[in-house]
Amino acid sequence: MFALVVMALLLAGLAGVFWGTADLTWDDRFKALFRLPDAKPALQLIVWEWRLPRVLMVALVGAALTLAGLLMQALLRNPLADPYLLGLSSGASAAAAAAIIWLPGVFVSVIGLPVLAFGGAMLAFLVALGLSFSPGRNLDRLMLILSGTAVSLFFQSITAFFLHIAEPHVTQQALQWLMGSAAGTKWPDLLPLAVTLPLLAIVAFLCAPMLDAVLLGDERATALGVPVGLLRIGFFSAAALLTGLAVAAAGIVSFVGLIVPHLARLLIGATHRWLIPLALLIGAIVLVLVDLLCRTVLAPQELPLGVLLALFAAPPFIIILRRMRRGV
Repeated sequence: MFALVVMALLLAGLAGVFWGTADLTWDDRFKALFRLPDAKPALQLIVWEWRLPRVLMVALVGAALTLAGLLMQALLRNPLADPYLLGLSSGASAAAAAAIIWLPGVFVSVIGLPVLAFGGAMLAFLVALGLSFSPGRNLDRLMLILSGTAVSLFFQSITAFFLHIAEPHVTQQALQWLMGSAAGTKWPDLLPLAVTLPLLAIVAFLCAPMLDAVLLGDERATALGVPVGLLRIGFFSAAALLTGLAVAAAGIVSFVGLIVPHLARLLIGATHRWLIPLALLIGAIVLVLVDLLCRTVLAPQELPLGVLLALFAAPPFIIILRRMRRGV
């Protein structure tokens, strides 16, 4: 299973590098990819400076949002939990959009757009958590979903307000980014996610037995020695960080964190030791393929990632809802 998925990821990555708006022969593609002596410099530039960083970025974003959604679904024991529905994506996008529109470029470059997006994601989640928390009672998971939806709508309204009153040229730039796009990705842009995602994935993998125990309920998990409260705080913060970095890198990319963990569960079950690596690989494959379609369907124009993702995510989402209704 894992060998097939890894091979599928490699093939999807090669497809993302080889295909695009530039019409290249297969011979030119391989020469540029492997930097052979007779490769054309312009083609090497296309492959190594434009396509390859972009493919790696969307793979990292897909895996990061998948891990964030998987952790939320496990810790809340709710199949509808994901960074988008709980307001993290909207909070991160509002903070990033405000930074792009209002803050000086020097300030944003010093602080870093990922840091600002993480702050927005964490703020949104803390607000949703505060609205759903009642003293003396356990966390109401359904109320958290409803609170997250309300917070998401609030931050979306804030973002729309910022865009409405901003300068037209800045608004166009922010809108293109908010709809989801990894166009223009440079090699240094990969660093935040390339460092953070593997570390958090390893931590989640090591904590897989604890995540399995949480699925049994808080009382049973506590009886088994799992620090449920600490685990939730740590992994909720990790989900906010991953969401903030993903939004800063590629804008709003919805439904990946919701749908992909369920697809992985259908293939391998709910044991997190196997679920986590498989889900991350599938999340990377999904976003690499969707980004490739965004570049080629209407070439030379590009579609935003959010457009095709919403289109492809609708049927699996309906299937998940039907399974929940039947209690499967």
